[in-house]
Amino acid sequence: MNAIIKYPHPDLQEAVDYYWFHELPHSTLQTYNIPFLHQELIINYGDGFSLSNATHQYQYTEQGELSGLLHSPTITLIKGTYKALGIMFKPFGLYRLFGISATQLIRQPLTLQSIWGPAAALLLRKLSDSPAPGEKLDTLEDFLLQRINPLPVPDELLQLQQQPSTNKGYIQSCLSAALPTAKKYIHYCRETVGFTPKRFSHLCLVNASLQQIASQPAMSLTEVAYDNGFYDQSHFVRVFRSITGITPSAYRKAVRAQKVNTSFPNTIFL
Repeated sequence: MNAIIKYPHPDLQEAVDYYWFHELPHSTLQTYNIPFLHQELIINYGDGFSLSNATHQYQYTEQGELSGLLHSPTITLIKGTYKALGIMFKPFGLYRLFGISATQLIRQPLTLQSIWGPAAALLLRKLSDSPAPGEKLDTLEDFLLQRINPLPVPDELLQLQQQPSTNKGYIQSCLSAALPTAKKYIHYCRETVGFTPKRFSHLCLVNASLQQIASQPAMSLTEVAYDNGFYDQSHFVRVFRSITGITPSAYRKAVRAQKVNTSFPNTIFL
């Protein structure tokens, strides 16, 4: 596979993790995707590239689609030539850069046209006129830099990702003058990441658990549970399954079968 990664300009580092370009000759590839801590923009220049869950199926196209944090596991299917580029935004990225509410992205990806109107059409033309993958990624970054209209994210919300917890009363302890009530805290959390604080905290802890299992498959799952703040093994299994759709032991089995790349542990190759 031809794969290129580009890291963001300093003005974008709080919101963008990285840009990517992938190209693979004719193939069929299917993966099981566990919800991860990124919002993502994808522009597909190849053949079939679809994303599906229990109720919906979406096709990625040259028009570009933007998705929020996933709420349930999905299946990605690539058939034919794979050629795509995209941006991995941090959980609060789209809100921090453009004030885009995460609630718009809960049900399905949005096209770039629906978000940026005529400016998106101009971007897509420029991308089409840039033959080299590196030029395309530079064009994407220039587009973001020209449209920054940042909104601040309260530190009390950022703490959810930096110090997630399953403790009862945790959200109450995060309240402050900026977010004085639980109702306001929940509202801002949904606006910025599309989840309730409790669910987002669980998502962060499960993602940390995935990384630990993928990199240390011999480690006891009970140890993983306690390391990541779960009350006990049954609590860990319940929360893990509610987000991933599988048990921790089933995930570890996939790791041991070398169906998981440790650099991106949310993807299981089928």
